[in-house]
Amino acid sequence: MAPNNKASVDNSTTIRAASKNKHRAQPKSASASPFGSSASGSLASSLSSLFSPQPHGKDAALASLLASSSKPPVKLGQGSGLAAFGSFPSASQAGKSLDEKLRDRRKDASKKASASDSTASSALAATSKVDAAPKASGSTNKDNVKPSQQQKQPTKSPTHPSTSAPSKPAPSIPNIPAGRRPVFRPVLASSTAVTWPEMPVAGSKTVLHTLLETLAQPDIQEALNRDLGRRSCKASKQVKNSSSSIANGEGSQTAVARVQVLAGINSITRAIEGDIAIDLAKLHSGNDSKDFKKKGKQVVVAPPSVKVVFVCRHDLPQPCLISHLPMLVCARNAVLQSLATDDAQSVLLFPLPSGSESLLAKALNLKRASIIALTSEFPPSHMTHLLHAIQRETGELCHLRASWLETAIQASTSSSSPTPLSMPLEPTSIKLLRTSQPMDLNLCKATKKTKRKERSARWKKKKLILLQRVKSLKAELKCQRDKESKAKKHQVPAVKVESNPPVQMDTS
Repeated sequence: MAPNNKASVDNSTTIRAASKNKHRAQPKSASASPFGSSASGSLASSLSSLFSPQPHGKDAALASLLASSSKPPVKLGQGSGLAAFGSFPSASQAGKSLDEKLRDRRKDASKKASASDSTASSALAATSKVDAAPKASGSTNKDNVKPSQQQKQPTKSPTHPSTSAPSKPAPSIPNIPAGRRPVFRPVLASSTAVTWPEMPVAGSKTVLHTLLETLAQPDIQEALNRDLGRRSCKASKQVKNSSSSIANGEGSQTAVARVQVLAGINSITRAIEGDIAIDLAKLHSGNDSKDFKKKGKQVVVAPPSVKVVFVCRHDLPQPCLISHLPMLVCARNAVLQSLATDDAQSVLLFPLPSGSESLLAKALNLKRASIIALTSEFPPSHMTHLLHAIQRETGELCHLRASWLETAIQASTSSSSPTPLSMPLEPTSIKLLRTSQPMDLNLCKATKKTKRKERSARWKKKKLILLQRVKSLKAELKCQRDKESKAKKHQVPAVKVESNPPVQMDTS
């Protein structure tokens, strides 16, 4: 028999079945509507269902088959109209409550999170495979590496904007050995110590440039060549002539020009010590003259006093060479304060920034210049310009003063006054010293005790061995001496026999 080639048709997808489903799905309240639509349908949907063309025959069967194969079966109700063919949205899909929307959003978010986790895990697996596999040559290696790099880029966490700013360098912390922990020991700082003033970097550089500009002036250059002529690299006859013309002043050839600039640690130290000695002599003698003193019948002119000291503190390889300057300047200011309460007469100590030694030496025409001092004979216009720059940039940082020293000097000079002078106390300053200690102190003490016992036992043993050795050596020496003495007693002294020449008898 011939095979049955008749095509089998699904009865559930035919037009008759669709019409049956249509009548079944139609609600009872549809008869109440004049257009035959459902209660939930709108007027526009009912009108579209009336005037929309309905498919017939093969077209309807084909549409139903396509709908059943790709999409779930479409309900062809009266209120659907062209929505059955996807041209208009159906009324049943329009109404959704807020709870359903929230549920849908949560489901979508969970799906996206699971998808991202799966992609991240697959990316990690791919990178591990690429790293484990041997490197291929040419373009295959590049093709394998590029996707992994592209997948790694989104996984990087974004940096916080605060971390991009340049942070201050952290202080260097020493490595703590094993079995110890860091501790901080409080140390009481001395209230009588005088330290170097800490200058701002920008302000100190401004003062340095002002000083260099002042030293570059022609009249200051002549004074520098005169005061530092022996040490200067440009000593010549012209310098001598200019110095002699400046020294003459108003025409007196015997007058000597007073020093305006001092250079060198020893010369400046001697100058400040001399100023302190002169001021102390004035305090005890009660003489207010500041420019001269009498020595017999002669009048000795006092040397010019130091006003400002500039130190290249950070350029010196040995800081101990200038460590006495803060206390020396502070003592000088204390003596000046006891003479007069005017702060304008105090000596300023200004530490220059690092790298200023070469610039200062070049300005002074010297090989090296680590310290320079300006005296009271410096031109007043240039001195006021420098003092204004220092006051503007650093304030009162350069005025080194010690209240305890000033009070002591005032008490020593005014001992006849019945009212005692009050000494202002400095606030207590406590510093913290970073150190380390053992984790278990009792164990550490026990180990130290056992080490001491072992050390003493070893020393006693060594001492006994040395004593026994000394005794044995003494015994050996004694035996040797006894043997030598016995040998000397039993030894017979050898007598020397002199042989006389034979005497010949004359028989004749």
